[in-house]
Amino acid sequence: MKKLFEQFYNNKVLSIAAKICGALMPRINNLKKYKNILKTVSSINAQKLKITSNPISIRIAPICVCNYSCQFCEIHKDNLLYPNRSRNEIDLEFIHNYEFFLSTAYFLNFYGGSEEPLLNKNFGNFVQYIKQKYGTKMTVITNASMLNKNLSDILINHKFDTLLVSYHAASKEGYKMLMTGKVERVNQNLNYLKNQKNRLAQKKPVVQFNFALQRLNAKEYPLIFKNSKKFDVSKVIVNKYYGGRNLLQDKNVAYDYDTEEGNQLLDEIYAHAKQKNINLHPKKPSYWSKLTSTDWSPENFVASKKCFLPWTDLHFNPVLDDNNCHYVGICNRIELFKIAYDKIQFRTQEQFNLLWNHAALQYLRNTVNTIDTINPICKYCKNVNRETLRNVDAQKYAEIRDIAVQNFFKELRRLYRFDEIKGITVLEENPNNDAHYRDALKAKSEN
Repeated sequence: MKKLFEQFYNNKVLSIAAKICGALMPRINNLKKYKNILKTVSSINAQKLKITSNPISIRIAPICVCNYSCQFCEIHKDNLLYPNRSRNEIDLEFIHNYEFFLSTAYFLNFYGGSEEPLLNKNFGNFVQYIKQKYGTKMTVITNASMLNKNLSDILINHKFDTLLVSYHAASKEGYKMLMTGKVERVNQNLNYLKNQKNRLAQKKPVVQFNFALQRLNAKEYPLIFKNSKKFDVSKVIVNKYYGGRNLLQDKNVAYDYDTEEGNQLLDEIYAHAKQKNINLHPKKPSYWSKLTSTDWSPENFVASKKCFLPWTDLHFNPVLDDNNCHYVGICNRIELFKIAYDKIQFRTQEQFNLLWNHAALQYLRNTVNTIDTINPICKYCKNVNRETLRNVDAQKYAEIRDIAVQNFFKELRRLYRFDEIKGITVLEENPNNDAHYRDALKAKSEN
């Protein structure tokens, strides 16, 4: 999809063709998403700040609680800050309220960060309604512990697209230590899903494993690969461990500390996968770059890197200290708004434009791919040292990010004037600011 946008971004003829095709295409439910894609690529090429297309990819947190306490997850930070976190379990009425733009989305991803989407008792209802009416391509990121027989049957019958299963260990001991759950239960659920798909001659949902490599699970990969075969997993996604405020932050588990060792392990993993005929993603090892310094230079960013998320994506993320709310952004770097979804409706283009064409998103579209006027958060995101810094110095990484977020909102308010909208609050800082976490840690140590 990104390559497609790059082609349209640089080709005026393709952009005009997309605009014409989009205008001529009928608004039949299952065609809406394709019509919207064509309108989007035209908007990107014209670098429009106010757009009539809707987001192509939407991510929603369907609930704000989890049944795991994975060591590598920021759930520990969240639980410290919000010990009585709100549940915020959405229902089908929520879907109806957002249906105007959900109906035109090509991708719908259910994900929550430190939450487990399948804990939402309405999840099966979402799948049935959206698949039957719009045929939207759907994904859920899950630990699969709640993938019971009834839900599996619904996912198979309605051809749910992809289950991305967090499977960072496969041994009983390793899984319990790292992910705090029971791998036997997950395996049982995946086995039922595989058998039912085979019995009904269905290929969906496709199952993928997400394996974030670090020192504590480095020896788990042979059994992870073996189980991927056993449960007909389509691919194992080999990610580098992504650090942060978790229980591992001071244990030097990332291979950023020893890139030579990490890269040798990647070669071993890929050789083993080839021998066992395991489909890995990426196809070739994504090696660690040797860490030379954790110094941060704000100007050390990749100016040529193009980003189209302000035109294509919309995320509804967890709010842990308030009911019936989501934070809203377009990427993982910044939350732009706090939405009270019981106080605002998005059932028409005019209503949705209050959010989708808000000054904050116009500012992003105007500056995301510039050089001299690039906004602070995109400049931070494109910095070549950002990912490594997160893994080796979580506090410094968080402090730099929080400053970038604050500067983004300062610049937004300096350059744009906008009215308050009931149900939509424009933020001023990162709502999960690391300073709040450090204050909570200090208070805990003093008690």
